[in-house]
Amino acid sequence: MSLRVRRIENAREFVALAPLWAELAGGSGQTSPFLSYDWFWCCWHAVWPRRHPEILLVEEAAGPVAIIPMMRWKEHFHGLPVRYLGFLECPDTPMVDMLSVGEPGPVIDAFLDHLRSRSDWDVVQLQKLPATSPTLTTLEGALSGRLPWRRAGSLFSPYLTITGGWGTFYGAKSQRFKKTWRNIQNRLERAGPVSVEEHRAVEPGTPLFREAIEVTGRSWKAGQGVAIATMPRMPEFFKELTRRASNHGWLSLWLLRLNGRVIAMEYQLRADGTVHALRADYDATYQELSPGTALNFAIVRSLFERGGVQGYDMGPGLNEYKCRWATGSHETVHLKLYRRHLYSRFLYKMEAAVIPAARRWRERARARRSAGGGLG
Repeated sequence: MSLRVRRIENAREFVALAPLWAELAGGSGQTSPFLSYDWFWCCWHAVWPRRHPEILLVEEAAGPVAIIPMMRWKEHFHGLPVRYLGFLECPDTPMVDMLSVGEPGPVIDAFLDHLRSRSDWDVVQLQKLPATSPTLTTLEGALSGRLPWRRAGSLFSPYLTITGGWGTFYGAKSQRFKKTWRNIQNRLERAGPVSVEEHRAVEPGTPLFREAIEVTGRSWKAGQGVAIATMPRMPEFFKELTRRASNHGWLSLWLLRLNGRVIAMEYQLRADGTVHALRADYDATYQELSPGTALNFAIVRSLFERGGVQGYDMGPGLNEYKCRWATGSHETVHLKLYRRHLYSRFLYKMEAAVIPAARRWRERARARRSAGGGLG
């Protein structure tokens, strides 16, 4: 099979891809919202102009067989300027993959040949690839002898399998778990009237949408610049995603109110029997009431009681609270590829050998100092 790769960098050409994208998604069976045209439309406009999105269209004589959403940008790595290529994503993207019909081998070969023909990058970051994806397996098999590469880390996201009834599930929890929940419930009820809402369709720009966005500006994440309200172009991203997700029936926006005020939210996309927690926030003013925990409890209970859902992906991070609910975890993998060029090879040595060695040396030095202090 002879394939060629065509780059699409113009916004008008990208818009024209919508029908083809839907056709490829249907033909490949890759129907996740996170591989849809609508999702990448939102990402495209969220990353611009800090990063430059591009779509790689892989074609054979009969027509397109794969779509690979990418973006390029520049950063400094330990003071060194680096030109990056990576999958197109926004900070809340849970996974990324290429959309392809048929066996991935020829598509991966064409993709790697395309990368080798380009001179506008130093490092390619293929981030958040599902560990179970054929793309990952095929890539790692095809890279040998073509480009220097390495696995640069993994991210784990807890999930809960929804089977059986709520009574059976909750009944199997420990007494300590149940006591913790009762204490949270009692604290909230003493503070005032509590209500939980789920909205499956929301109009952007309405008071309801503004309330959900505003609570992120009052969260503990706001001080770190990672709340929706404080991240560049994230309010615009979620505004457009909300409109499109509502139209597709993907959206599930949960709000917990205390005295009529929203103090916790969870923004979900749901499709094919799975609920994906894309973003969760709570008002830091009410932290002692554990509003996020209370909302999560209400969500899990609802998923069991209503039925129609087989899985609940709780978002990245193996924190203690999520793991109390979880059945297991999904893994995504971060690959880094390096050009066959002196500067890129130097970056590879820095990342793969020099920096880890320096880190180990610092850890040993701290351990020796700690041991010496103990003797004193």
